[in-house]
Amino acid sequence: MMFHLLFIFVAVVGISTSAFGQADYRNLDPGRPIAIEDAYPIEFRALEVQFGIPRYSREEGGKALSFEPELKWGFAKDWQFGISGENTTLRDGGTTNSFRDTQLHLFYNLNQESFTIPAIAFRPELTFPTGALGSENVHAALKAIVSKSIGMNRVHLNGSYTAGPTEVTGRGGELVNRYFYGIAYERTFPIEFLALLADVYAVRPIAGGPTEVIADLGARYQLTPFWVLDAGLITGLREGPDFGFTVGLSYVFSFRGLFPR
Repeated sequence: MMFHLLFIFVAVVGISTSAFGQADYRNLDPGRPIAIEDAYPIEFRALEVQFGIPRYSREEGGKALSFEPELKWGFAKDWQFGISGENTTLRDGGTTNSFRDTQLHLFYNLNQESFTIPAIAFRPELTFPTGALGSENVHAALKAIVSKSIGMNRVHLNGSYTAGPTEVTGRGGELVNRYFYGIAYERTFPIEFLALLADVYAVRPIAGGPTEVIADLGARYQLTPFWVLDAGLITGLREGPDFGFTVGLSYVFSFRGLFPR
């Protein structure tokens, strides 16, 4: 149902003549295209629709193809609300397609960075099952995020922990893990509206099992003032996927009639 609502929402925006907003290719979101995010929410009063089209991974002979849309809203200064989901097709001797989990999150930016102090943000999350491949239980998580600029470079640190029951093997997806921590490097090219990204992180699946160490390499490119394209590669350094890739589009907008300046 959430996916149908997203498509309807985008259609409304497409025929609107009073939409405005500004996309930011430097605004990093989980999975778009790397796992690490930055410490800044989207613009106040803006809405953003993200299309993860697709996210492919291969591990131990099995293959997974996921569609991971997200809708975010900058409902107050320094605050953000979001809802995201995951629909996955698994191929491992047979083919299974189902929704996995749906996640609600809040995001609060504590401060703007200064010459000596990094930007800090917190992201509480609530993830609940919505499909045959999803978790069997509700999980709550809290993530801490730190970002620091050094010239045209930025460094980001993320760490999170999830409370809730351990799932059986094969349940759950990309949206919920027992713990997660990692670091990312970002190189910005302002004239080209391009950001090159790399990260490495450790993650413990909510279904138990060994800790995975994964690396991502990707880029974000601003196509227009409203559209951002992202693409990335994924590989497991210890456990995790043998190989994966993701491609996505983000669209930022608002409504002038609802939110006058």
